[in-house]
Amino acid sequence: MPRLTTPRRPARRTPWRFAWIKPRHAAMAAIGAAMVGALAVGGIWVERAGIGERIADWTSERASDALRVTARAGLGVREIVVTGRVHTSAAEILAALDLHDGEALLGFDGAAARGALERLPWVREAQVERRFPSTVRVQIVERVPLALWQTQGRHVVLDADGKEIRRADPGTFANLMIVVGSDAPAHARELLALLATEPDLKDRVSAAVRVGGRRWDLVLDGETRVQLPEQQIAAAWTRLADAQRREAILGRAVARIDLRLADRITIQPVVATAATNASGAAGQQAASRPRPAIRSN
Repeated sequence: MPRLTTPRRPARRTPWRFAWIKPRHAAMAAIGAAMVGALAVGGIWVERAGIGERIADWTSERASDALRVTARAGLGVREIVVTGRVHTSAAEILAALDLHDGEALLGFDGAAARGALERLPWVREAQVERRFPSTVRVQIVERVPLALWQTQGRHVVLDADGKEIRRADPGTFANLMIVVGSDAPAHARELLALLATEPDLKDRVSAAVRVGGRRWDLVLDGETRVQLPEQQIAAAWTRLADAQRREAILGRAVARIDLRLADRITIQPVVATAATNASGAAGQQAASRPRPAIRSN
């Protein structure tokens, strides 16, 4: 396998340089390239003329011989330089490129390599180019984890486009917000952008539930449910943030906050259970009784 490296500084595009190739090798490379071109044209002619598979096979073999000549002349792959890789392993990239050390650079199919790279789970976009005499440069743009989608009893990592990142471990991204609902992935990016307008409030949102394919319910601090309206969501979110800054309403024992009406905020407090009331009453009675004296021997 050719050596795969990551540049220490941003790569700058430089013109191709052949100056260090020996004249004899340069001549061999030029002859090989000419042979490849001629044989490719001949192969097309043979195929269209229908002369036969044997001649086509012979042409293909001669083209392979010509490519080997160019590789021996110094135009063989020795290094692969990759930028943009974070979650994608070097082994995955090498397998997608399917290159071997010393393989003819002239025979490398960059378009096919790009397609193979973009089929990798984390790769959103890829660019592949040959840098003569012996380098393949790869630049990839990886998917950005956005949220965790809870569906069918499991969690799926979603990217910024609401698409599943295959084979991504949800446990690695446990800090992401959880979205619930069949159409939640399609609307998650828009919701996250809205919540980010009030950062302090956004940090308290642990989950968002899509209701009826029309609106969202948010779960704050793991216990308070905030009901957002279908329309004018941004205005409702701002009203909640303003109320929190003025009155610290989330510091109380609140079960539900209804923002669906534009002219009011309805707050439903947490209802104490009978057991909690009995425990509180017993505590008050115990506090009212005198404590026993402590005697030291």
